[in-house]
Amino acid sequence: MALENALGGLVLDATLLSIIKQEDAAHVSGDKGIMLLAVRTDSDAPTAEDGDYSMLKMDEQGRLKVSSKPASFADVTGNITTIQATIGTPVAGGTVIADCSRASNVMVFCTGTFAGVNCTFEGSLQDTGENWFGVQAVRSNANTIETTTGVLGAMPAYAWEMSVNALKRVRVRATARTSGTQSWRFTLGTYATEPIPASQVSATQPISGSVTANQGTVATPTASNINSAATTNANIVKASAGSVYNIAISNVSASPRYVKLYNKATAVTVGTDVPVLTIPIPAGALVQNNFGILGHRFTVGISLAITAGSADSDTAAIGVNEVKILTSYI
Repeated sequence: MALENALGGLVLDATLLSIIKQEDAAHVSGDKGIMLLAVRTDSDAPTAEDGDYSMLKMDEQGRLKVSSKPASFADVTGNITTIQATIGTPVAGGTVIADCSRASNVMVFCTGTFAGVNCTFEGSLQDTGENWFGVQAVRSNANTIETTTGVLGAMPAYAWEMSVNALKRVRVRATARTSGTQSWRFTLGTYATEPIPASQVSATQPISGSVTANQGTVATPTASNINSAATTNANIVKASAGSVYNIAISNVSASPRYVKLYNKATAVTVGTDVPVLTIPIPAGALVQNNFGILGHRFTVGISLAITAGSADSDTAAIGVNEVKILTSYI
């Protein structure tokens, strides 16, 4: 039965009316609609004139064609005819600005008849183009990062590329000018770029510092062999600064023993001096500590003791021949 709903004089059937949805209407299970069709079009050639309706297109794999190339933008052009010496004080003719809010990168190039012009590359995070700050650009003919053009007296043989992924506006600002008109062209792109798609390389890189050792000569560590006596075994391994590279300790007693290393060049007062490292050796065990190619540095000296207790203040002696220590040091 037809539902008489007159829209502009047209009476709609109830079924036809059911597929027409009001703005913001809630979804209801069983709603009807019209299938949206797309046409397979292998070619990227346009199928409609400018301003005409067109159809959705699919490629040869049935995927919807949303873009066959990156988005394109009209070039931005402008002239530098004077100096804007202060970054936040606008001067007509002192800058050329481009809206880059939908671009990821910008290539800029200058032409014209001019002399002594130096421009700074700057960006802004505001749509209004305020609060400008310096940005980096890469010369098209060299792996060189620049923040300014340098003083130019004629059209250069190169352009500059800037990554503008997070910027809203980008510009060049003249900080020096002798004469003439410098004409700028900004070409905006949408392909992905690194934040700064280049690395700074030059023929000469300054290096400072002092060489304190011949790295081509590998020092041979000195070996220290200690066999425990029936004491706390205070020993001086090296009476000056040095590095321990490896220490191997065996314990043949029925109780754990503790080897304590001290940063001292003189005899250790066991129980009073504080060790920098305590190595527990379980009963009947062999323990090896390797401190790597740099070793563990002792800035004053290398000393050790062996006690029956783990506390820094422990003075309990151990038995003769219970613990053997092999130390490699320089």
